Amino acid sequence: MSSNSVRITAELFESAREQGLVLSRSAAQQVEHWARLGAVLESAGLTVQEVIEMLRGGEGGAQASSEQSLWAFKRAQQARDIEAVAHGRASTAQMSWFAGGKAKRAKLTRSPY
Repeated sequence: MSSNSVRITAELFESAREQGLVLSRSAAQQVEHWARLGAVLESAGLTVQEVIEMLRGGEGGAQASSEQSLWAFKRAQQARDIEAVAHGRASTAQMSWFAGGKAKRAKLTRSPY
C-alpha cells in the first residue's frame, strides 16, 4: 500500500491520536477513517447543516429520540430523491441499492457470514 504525506494541524493530529487510541487505530488510520466518513456523507448528498442537525438530535438541536430523528431524516432524503428523479437530476437506477452492483459490493461488518 502506497502512502503520501499530508500536512494537518497539530490540533487535528492530537485529536486523531487520542481517538485512535480508544479505537485501536494510529493517528493516520483515524484521519483516514474520518476522511472516508466525510466522503460517504458528501456522496450521499448530505449538506454540512443536515449532518450537524442529525448529530444534534433533530431540528434546532431538539433532543428527539435517535430513532425519530433517523426516520425524519430518511423521509426528508426520500422527498429530495423523488424530487431529483421527477426533475431529471437523477435516474431511478441511481436511487436503488440494487442497481449498478451496489449490493454485490456492500460489505457486512462484524458478521459471521
